[in-house]
Amino acid sequence: MTPNPGRTPPSIPRPGLHVRRVPRQPAGTHRRGKPPLFDFCRGRPERKPRRRLNRKAFIRASIIPLLDDGGNLIMVKRILTALSVLLMLVSYSTAWATPLGGLAVALSPTENVMVAAGDNRVLYVIDPAKMEVLNRVWLGVCIIELEFNKDGTMLLAEDTDGTLHQVDAKTWKTVKQAPKASRMSAARNVDLAAGLNPDSNGHIVRLLSMTDLSEKGKVVLAKGEKVTALGLDPEGARLAVLLEAVNDESEPKATATPPELKGLAADEFRQKNDGKTSRFMVYKVADGSKITEHKLFYSTSSTGWKVLFQGENVLFINYSNMNARVNAKGEVTLFQLANSFNYGIGASADQKLLLTGGLSDGSYTATEGLSPLKFQPDRLSGWPEYFKKFAVAADGTAYGSTSAFRIIKIKPGGSFDRSFPIF
Repeated sequence: MTPNPGRTPPSIPRPGLHVRRVPRQPAGTHRRGKPPLFDFCRGRPERKPRRRLNRKAFIRASIIPLLDDGGNLIMVKRILTALSVLLMLVSYSTAWATPLGGLAVALSPTENVMVAAGDNRVLYVIDPAKMEVLNRVWLGVCIIELEFNKDGTMLLAEDTDGTLHQVDAKTWKTVKQAPKASRMSAARNVDLAAGLNPDSNGHIVRLLSMTDLSEKGKVVLAKGEKVTALGLDPEGARLAVLLEAVNDESEPKATATPPELKGLAADEFRQKNDGKTSRFMVYKVADGSKITEHKLFYSTSSTGWKVLFQGENVLFINYSNMNARVNAKGEVTLFQLANSFNYGIGASADQKLLLTGGLSDGSYTATEGLSPLKFQPDRLSGWPEYFKKFAVAADGTAYGSTSAFRIIKIKPGGSFDRSFPIF
């Protein structure tokens, strides 16, 4: 019989693989010829439990057999490279919310300059009137957040390592850096930015000048207290901090959600009965004194946070879209926005407008009343497009940057206007 030309005959080993023929064993015996142990309870041969492999044994069992006779490591290198990339993606998505890639965007105070930057390490200088790229500057770092200072002479760019890069807005050259200042929150009107130093002896919230990155103050937390989210109010007078949720025996723990509860009611029940609580504090920026502190049932473990002030209330918006409004008494009200997940979050300088976006849709929300309006841009073919960041003009026009390296223009009031590729 002529073998199928599209297949390798079974008698011929494929290149790069070793074939070892194992002789047939008599029925009822193992490969070494020993009779199996009989399980009298189950009426069949007993199977010995598999031995768990440690790291070295795993490498010997899975990686080393891939080597050919010449010790070729190409296959191993490819596998290890793929694993490294996978771990990087998991780590990145945990810190900044998936998916990886795309642009951050910012609009100057005079609104005559727009900038965008992202994981390709390039800063794009854009004319917002024509939506044309005027200049491209190599930054050499992946950017996830952009903010102009009060007079628009300096641009702060946060990279994926939590370093702030100060860029001159005339020459577009980096003039200074401030490491350990992640999760930047800006109060542009008073030229102040807050950033997190995750020191192992206690997290530190640093308060920095947006003009020269000099330190204007700091809030030092006790060892073991980990900051989940932070944010300044528009006047730079108050700083809100939400700590990571911890196990709390005083909170009940339920195993099941009542079937009659749906949506946010079910979410609230689970939050109140998960055996975890978080701590919420508001500090006075001028001297670092604590204004208020409350223990909250709100204990979501989401990523990608944005913190806004609405008078005496504080809004916590995150990737999972299980958001919360906390009033001065520490009372929590959960809310959701019109899009599914908040891959991209942004707000106006006065924090009166909130923009969020997910997969090809977004929400335009006035923080007073929290009534979101949904918008949808034109869709691209191929790989899905996600919103990453937003910038908002004084008249309410918004610009959303995406994972497809586009800027989506949204009209005042929340309807889609146009889209522009950035390259």
